Amino acid sequence: MNGAGNINDQVTQLLMGASARAIEAPKEFDLMEMPVEGVAAFWLSVKKTLDARKKDDGFLLEEARHTREPHVRFLLELAASSFPASRCEELAQVRKQNILAELHRKYVLMAIGLLGIVSKENPQKVMIRFLSKFHIAPIFEKQVFDVAQVMLKNLDNSELNKAKFLNIDHKLKIEALIINLIFYCMLARRSGVESLLDYQEFISSQYFKDGLALIRDGFDYDFVKFRLNLVKKEILEATELKMDLSMHMMSAIKSGVPFADLYLIAKAYLP
Repeated sequence: MNGAGNINDQVTQLLMGASARAIEAPKEFDLMEMPVEGVAAFWLSVKKTLDARKKDDGFLLEEARHTREPHVRFLLELAASSFPASRCEELAQVRKQNILAELHRKYVLMAIGLLGIVSKENPQKVMIRFLSKFHIAPIFEKQVFDVAQVMLKNLDNSELNKAKFLNIDHKLKIEALIINLIFYCMLARRSGVESLLDYQEFISSQYFKDGLALIRDGFDYDFVKFRLNLVKKEILEATELKMDLSMHMMSAIKSGVPFADLYLIAKAYLP
């Protein structure tokens, strides 16, 4: 019996066995996707509302509860805290470095997967390359291949929740990202790169989709690697810029600077 519940539950159970942590990506707005102008506008609107409410700190916590972007939510909580602005900046820097390190690792994993595809490398070797990026393996190799095999066998079953299980996205947990990358490496080895393009609609990461397009167009390993490293660097730098802008605007709001001065901070970061 191949009902939707059976297939999807089977994959879910395998995922649960692969890690004790939740495997699904959170459904949240992403700071990486926000233009720098949008980030500046957000903090200016926070300041404007605070001024209208006579600096009611309750508004900051209320805004934090309704903000789905985790880093911005953390900064709002800092702004509402009893810490001085200097301490808030220190904590924001710690949080920023943790987030950037995690993002860097996820983009490295995507690049390893794509380079494994372009070089037609055995997925077992790709998996070893994945695990070499961790001092302790985040997931068992056997579970990775068990899940990927189930996904591969059920690709033609319309009841498989492809939107959930075939996604590649930096918002996925590390364990889920590794599993899905191995799945695509296995699919490419079995059916060729062209077959992967049939599942682009389920892939959220433009970085990964662009890499697949380069491979499909026949670019060699060295060029694909160069391009992936360049784009990764630019993505992380742009994200860090928006994090720094947010931190300085949060700190200025915490310090009670006038709206006009807050705008000058934003202006320094705008192109």
